Parts: sequence; structure tokens; C-alpha cells
Amino acid sequence: MTIKHAAKSLRRLSDRTVDNPLLYWVPTAPQYAWLRDKSKCKLLLGGNQVGKTACQVVELLHRCLGTHPYLDTDPPPITAFLITHSHMQSVTIQEKLYDLCPKSALHPDCEFVRSKGFRGIHPVVRFVNGSVIHIKTANQGLGLASATISYVGIDEPVSQFVWGELAARVLRGGAGGSTGTIGITMTPVGQDVSYLQKLVEAGQVTCHKAPLTVEATTPRGLRPLLSEQQVKEITSKFLPIDREARINGDWNVGIPEGRIFDCFTDEMISSAPAPVGNYEFGIGIDHGSTPNSQVAILAAVELTDPNSPKVYILDEYVSGAAPPEAHARAILKMIERNDLQPGQCRWTGDNIHFGSGGQTGKMSNSLLMRAFESIGRYPNNNLPWRIRTIRKPRYSVYYGAAMIHSIMARKEFYISPKCERLILSIQRWTMKKNQSARSRDEWGHAIDSMRYCLTPILDRKYVTPAHKIRMY
Repeated sequence: MTIKHAAKSLRRLSDRTVDNPLLYWVPTAPQYAWLRDKSKCKLLLGGNQVGKTACQVVELLHRCLGTHPYLDTDPPPITAFLITHSHMQSVTIQEKLYDLCPKSALHPDCEFVRSKGFRGIHPVVRFVNGSVIHIKTANQGLGLASATISYVGIDEPVSQFVWGELAARVLRGGAGGSTGTIGITMTPVGQDVSYLQKLVEAGQVTCHKAPLTVEATTPRGLRPLLSEQQVKEITSKFLPIDREARINGDWNVGIPEGRIFDCFTDEMISSAPAPVGNYEFGIGIDHGSTPNSQVAILAAVELTDPNSPKVYILDEYVSGAAPPEAHARAILKMIERNDLQPGQCRWTGDNIHFGSGGQTGKMSNSLLMRAFESIGRYPNNNLPWRIRTIRKPRYSVYYGAAMIHSIMARKEFYISPKCERLILSIQRWTMKKNQSARSRDEWGHAIDSMRYCLTPILDRKYVTPAHKIRMY
């Protein structure tokens, strides 16, 4: 074969992989077992970074195109649903679906925009053979009524209510007496999936495990995609409370009582000045009226590489019940001794706190702002900075702790020895199972202040309320 003919062959092969990348996708051993499973309800239970979403996309595409290499599936056209946990997750899986889809198989009216997904409030993927994929998030309402559904793909855990709606509509017979298939790919964290564990134990759902190991992430007959060192680096960033779930796909049936920041070491306690860099400064404030519960944390985050930020905890203020002016003066003094100005910092505070007896010990962001105005003799509602109220979506405690834990695991977290209360809190804080236990945790206040301080800076997708806090 001449060089010219070899070049032409390589070009044709390249064109084929671009037009139909699905043809060249090779499964790992767990993916292969799940794809071959004929069950009406099958689960791929795995750790993070093991290719669960890619496997779900491959199953969807093969069923819609009628090209499944391992199963005799319903002939196209079919109707399929893809259920995701959130809109952000939906966009990510839509990009993977588009990247693996044979472009010639998409209907000309099917429009895809990178970083936005397929067109439509409720995105729909249409194929030239008439098959359709409806993409929905679990909290938007599924809209399954009167639909004849061949396949439902669930990527990541859903609530028992969502599962019940899917099972009732798909597994127990659709229009015309048809019965569809439900395929689940997930890591068992972020949602109570004890109901699904019981179904697996009862034999109603078949389960395939995909642990985060070199062997389980290697495509059949090919070289490994991950090395042992890469696996160790990934797993070191997981919180202890769900480490086994994120590594091995173990059922996370509860939150164990144990130290959260187990990567924190004495070497991270340093009085050395932070090196020159691109810094953002933040102040996080947790309100309280009991001893050591009114806490303010001052931190600097070095963001030269946004994907690998370095955190420096500079100072802390710890108190109990006191007038707002006393708190305000102490916080200003903390800022001053670190050679900063209040306007240089991003301020984030807790929701309003009521002490025992309703108004006794009341503290809020607006009261503090009014105290700052009084001390600085600013006109009403003209403080040069403002304290934004922290947003607390579901799992926000876990999410913020996980980001900080990841930075500690990279050994890019430093704290001044002046922060005695926060150091003790980092060493002793545990994740409590309910709000009542969390409210009684003496170490939680400093941790909350640290989360409020760091989360808005570290998470570029985090949005604090845009409106200005009204003064009362």
C-alpha cells in the first residue's frame, strides 16, 4: 500500500468515526454486563468516573436506532425518556448524547447548541427513523400520561415518588398493553435510595456493580483509561461519609458519625504570609446567641488557576450574644489587623437568628449592616459594602464541605494559628443526621462561617441573591 492510499484510508476511517462514533465505542466489563442484561429493570451501580452516563447514552441510542449489539429490542420508531436529576446534569448528558450520536441519524429539525443542549424547554431528540427521546429533570414533572414508552433511562438517583410514577406507567403496561424497560445508571449518593436497595434485594431489579478501579474502567481488549495513581487522586477527594459509595457504589444507607475533614493536618497550620497572587477575599458570618456561636471568618482565595484554588484562612472572630455594634466593631478590627478594607471583601452571612424567647439574642445581616452604618456614620442604606444572605439549597452543607475537603486533599489549604476555634472545629466536626442535632453541635458554627465565606468564591456557578437587603 502506498503512502497516498494509506492516507486516504486513514481519512475515510476518521470520517466514519466523526459521523458514527457510536460504532467505535467499546464497553468496560461492568458496562458490557449491563448492556447485555435483558431484564425489564436493570441497574448499573457504580462509583464516580466509571462511565455510567456514557453507558446510559449508548443504551438509549442503540434502542432508538434499532442497532443494539447485544439485545433484541423494539424496532424503531420508539419513544424513550431520559430522566436526569437537575438541569445542569441534563446539559452534560445531552452533550455526551450528541457527541456519540451518528449525526446522519438526527432529524434535520433537531437542533443542538453546545453548553445549552437540544432545543426546547423540555428538550426533544428526534431521529430520521421517527424515534424520539424526551429529556426531563426529575423535579419538572414527567408527563408520561398516554405515552407508549419503550425505554426510560434514569441517570443518577431519583426519589421514591418519581420511581413510583415511572414504574406504574412503564413496567406495568403502557398504551395497548405494551411494557417498557427501565435502565438506571447511578452512584447511590444525594438521594434516599433505600427503596431501590430493597427492590434489588427482592430480585425485582437486577444490579451490576462498577467500582472505581483500573480493571473496571478499562474497555474490553484495550489499554486502561486510568492508572492506579489517578484512581488514588480521585478517591482522596471524597468525603469519608460517602467514600465507599463513590468508590465502589456501595449503598449509602445513612450518614455515619465521624470526622469529616480527615485530610486536615498540622502542617496546614501556618503563620507564614500568603505569597503574591490573584486573590479574592471573603468574610463568612454565622449568627448565634450562645457562647462561641456568633462567628466571622476572614479568608483569601488564590485564583490564578480557577480549577486549583488555594485557600488561606486569615483570621476569626468568635463571640456570643452581644449588641450588633459590638460585633461590627470587632469584625472591622479583624479586617484592619490583616491590612484589608471592608470593601475588598465579599460578605456572606447566615439567615436571621432568633435567640431563646423570640427577640432575645436576635441577630441578622441587616442588623449588622445598620451597625456598620452607625459606626462609620454612613447615611441609611448607603453602606459601601453589603452582606448577602447565604443560599441554602438541598445538600448545601455537604456540597460546601466537599469542596473544602477536596482542597485539603490537594494540600492547598492553609490556616493561621490565630484561628483557634476554627482549627478545633475542623478537627472535631462531624456531619449530623438531622437539623436538631446540627443546631446543638458546638463545632458547627465556625464550620458554617467558613462555608459561607468560601462557597461563593470557590463555586463559580454559585449565585447569591441579587437584591439588596432591606433595612428594618
